[in-house]
Amino acid sequence: MNISYSDIGIIVRVVDSGEADKFISIISENHGLGIFMARGVRRPTSKKSSHLDLFNFIKFSVGRGDSPRFLHQVESISYFPGIKINYHKVGISLTIMEILTNTLPLDVEDKEIFLSLKSFLEGLEKAEGQRNVNDLSRRFGLFLLRHLGYPPPKFPEKDNLLSYFEVIMNRKIISKDLK
Repeated sequence: MNISYSDIGIIVRVVDSGEADKFISIISENHGLGIFMARGVRRPTSKKSSHLDLFNFIKFSVGRGDSPRFLHQVESISYFPGIKINYHKVGISLTIMEILTNTLPLDVEDKEIFLSLKSFLEGLEKAEGQRNVNDLSRRFGLFLLRHLGYPPPKFPEKDNLLSYFEVIMNRKIISKDLK
């Protein structure tokens, strides 16, 4: 049985479950990628629902038990409004989150990934112009490849990183096709 803990993290995936619940994937500072159940957060009276949006930087506590673990308390630290109002930035963020959820192992601490993702989101929020946003996302993608131990593409500045990640994950990235 796992112990309870508190941590900070970034929400990378949200999936509805049942009538009022959600499965929340969080990359946390001290516990890596974890999948948690948030009970009753889709009810209109839920106090946690506003804190459990995609890309939110949160402080949370998790109860004891086995999979799925339950989120008990959640508090927003930052919600990156500069990303959420820009369609292009949301698309890039969704793609990065999809890559992370499909390449990172569950419950393995990786502070460097957490800190880099946080820095990426902070930089993306402040970035102006599509060229700066694309450069930032390419640098983060190359960092991910290097950090996860994959060889870089033959021409890192020109090759399509999305295709490269699709080969690594052995599946198509669906968030890039959202319209």
